[in-house]
Amino acid sequence: MEMYDLSVLVFKKKLSVLFEILQKTSRQLYEKGVEQDIILTASLAPDMWNFTKQVQTSTDFIKNGAARLAGIELQRFPDSEASLEALQTRIIKTISFLNDIKPDQINGSENKVINIKIRDEEYEFLGSDFLTTFVIPNVYFHISVAYGILRANNISVGKRDYLGNQVINFLVR
Repeated sequence: MEMYDLSVLVFKKKLSVLFEILQKTSRQLYEKGVEQDIILTASLAPDMWNFTKQVQTSTDFIKNGAARLAGIELQRFPDSEASLEALQTRIIKTISFLNDIKPDQINGSENKVINIKIRDEEYEFLGSDFLTTFVIPNVYFHISVAYGILRANNISVGKRDYLGNQVINFLVR
């Protein structure tokens, strides 16, 4: 399987699933008469980021990871989202960014050296390790934590929502 398929195609599917989960959350909050801030500011533990930051961070890992693999300029989004609708817009912007990346920009990046700085630490990865041991685990972590926050706050989402209907439909054939 090519690096583009393992990155951009997977990321677009996860973002689409996250978008649908946010839509479902909005509907449930509206039906229950609950303010969005309850979810947006909720976290699983006092030392963990809130729901909004989890969604923002998942999109950051996706767009920045893909950009580094493609060797193109990183896209900076201000972390100013204050509603589920704004978070959905951020997801759409991230998917649009991914749509502009072509397979030949990422395919063959398995052995590309990628240097990143986190706080004061510098890290060097080969492209395949960067994707499989850094970007993908971080994307799934932050999306899973966002999902956990929803569950902890009585939003009815399940495994089918997290995996996405396309995956479930494929698995049950």
